[in-house]
Amino acid sequence: MSFELEKKQKEIEELQTTIKELNDRLNDSEALKSNFISNIMNEVYNPFSSIISMADNIISLKKDNLDKAKSLAEHIYREAAQLDFHLQNIFTAATIEAGLEAIETSNVKVVNIHKNIISKLKFDIDKKGISLRDKIGKELVTGIYTDAKKLSLILLNLITNAIKNSPENGKIECIYGRVDDILNISISDQGPGIDMDEMDKIFDRFKRIDATINSVTGGTGLGLSVVKALIEIMNGNLLIINDKGTKVTLSIPCISMNQKGDNFEDDAILFDEEVF
Repeated sequence: MSFELEKKQKEIEELQTTIKELNDRLNDSEALKSNFISNIMNEVYNPFSSIISMADNIISLKKDNLDKAKSLAEHIYREAAQLDFHLQNIFTAATIEAGLEAIETSNVKVVNIHKNIISKLKFDIDKKGISLRDKIGKELVTGIYTDAKKLSLILLNLITNAIKNSPENGKIECIYGRVDDILNISISDQGPGIDMDEMDKIFDRFKRIDATINSVTGGTGLGLSVVKALIEIMNGNLLIINDKGTKVTLSIPCISMNQKGDNFEDDAILFDEEVF
C-alpha cells in the first residue's frame, strides 16, 4: 500500500471517529433537552393541577366549613407561589437565551427584597425547622441603585437552594454588605456540599446533578444557570465554596443612594438578628 493511500485511509478513519463522537454528543444533547422539557412540564403541571383540584374542593365545601376552606387556600397559595417561581426561571432563561435580558436599575433596599423572599419561603423554612440568620450591613440602610427584579430572582434561587440542601433543623446564614460601589452577598447552608466534579453541570440549564424528574429536591434545574447568567449581565461575580456545606458568594456593582441623592422612608432594618 502506497504512503498516500495509507495517509488517506488514516484521514478517513479519523473523520469517521470524529463523526461518531459528534453523533454521540448530539444524541446526548437531544436526550438532555428532552428530559429538561419533561421536567419543566412536570414542575408546571403538578402545582397547576393541584391548584385546580383544591379550588374545586373549596367550591364544593359547605358554608360552615371555614377552617377547611382556609387550609385549602393556604395550600393553593403555596402551590401558586411555587408555580410562579418556576415560571420566573423559565421565562428569564428564555429571554437570556434570546439575548433580550437587559439591566433595569431602580432605587432598591436590599432588606426589603430579603424580607419579601423569606416571607415567601417561610413555610419551607418552618417545615424543616431551619434556623435562619440574617446580617445586613448598616451601610445598606440608605439603599442602593441596582436591578431589583434580577436581584430578587437571584436571591430567591439561592435561598431556595439553601433550604432544599439543608438538613432538618439546619442553619442558613445570609450576609449582605456593601464596600464602595460593590454589593457583596454570602449565603451558606449546612448541606452535603457540591461534588467539585459536578460543578460545571450545575450551571448548565439542560442538566441536573440528579436528573430524575421526581428527585428529592425537585425543581426545573434552571436555578443556578439563571443566577449565573443574571450576575454576568449585571457585571458581577459568583463563587461557590464547599465549606462544611455550601457557601455561595456574589459581588454585584451598584451605586449608593447617597451618591444618587435619593431619600428613602425608614423601614424596619434587620441587623444580626435571628429571624426564625
